[in-house]
Amino acid sequence: MSEEFFQDHFPGMPIVPGVLQIEMMAQLAGKCIAMANRDVLPVLGTVKSAKFYHNVGPEDRCVIKVTVSKVAKAYSMAEGVIEVNAVKVTAASILFGHVPREKLASEDFDAVTREFLEAQKGKNKA
Repeated sequence: MSEEFFQDHFPGMPIVPGVLQIEMMAQLAGKCIAMANRDVLPVLGTVKSAKFYHNVGPEDRCVIKVTVSKVAKAYSMAEGVIEVNAVKVTAASILFGHVPREKLASEDFDAVTREFLEAQKGKNKA
């Protein structure tokens, strides 16, 4: 309840906005795509479809699952699901465009991806 968006969305019945639920799935899918193709930065292109089956409240613990269904040179597709208490509450199909990392000011990865890559290096040495 400490998140500001719960104050307006909706007074007396706080729920996590659908756009934030889609963002959760897109962030996870983007990390997966970046691991499959480290030469690109995936960026949200289109939400092909989104369905909201049940409200997500401030006390709910979301389990986010994504499947990257296609990785092409210029784009990727992913399907995501959010579950609360093993019940599907949200589903979406998301298209990502690919920005070549060579075009970025820095080819560095974000902290989560860096940590994952370092852990993988440690596993490969063992």
